Amino acid sequence: MGQWGLWVIFAVIFAIAEAMTPTFFFLWFAIGAGVAAITSLFIASVSWNLVIFLLVSFTLWLSTRKLVKKLYKNAADLKTFQEQIVGKKGKVIKVDEDGEKIVVKINGDTWRAYPDEYEEEKLKEDDEVFITRKSGNFVYVKKIRPNDNEKQ
Repeated sequence: MGQWGLWVIFAVIFAIAEAMTPTFFFLWFAIGAGVAAITSLFIASVSWNLVIFLLVSFTLWLSTRKLVKKLYKNAADLKTFQEQIVGKKGKVIKVDEDGEKIVVKINGDTWRAYPDEYEEEKLKEDDEVFITRKSGNFVYVKKIRPNDNEKQ
């Protein structure tokens, strides 16, 4: 196996690292290693191929940093899915005997729920509920009554 084979192995390693991380950092090094593998077929010098690898990799990385920052500058303002469930409707699918431990289905996901502090009556299975707030891995719910829909 020649020098090009080592560069292909490095490209595969960087591609696997890219697939295992949520960033685009290793992608550029995988591309750089791929370019170095191709140029190693024509240039026998290891040092020149290393320079080509570093030049391509860092050029791609630097050129996309500004673009990524521009695309995600307002990302901190976006709410996660879990924060977006406040204000949504759900359905009670399970209630324990005390009526304190409740499981609700919201947009196809099941959540552990507790009655809202202002909820006057006990919740039961198949009740439609309104998510008033989220805390950790559970939500607080309030029963939707027929006259509540008219107010919304």
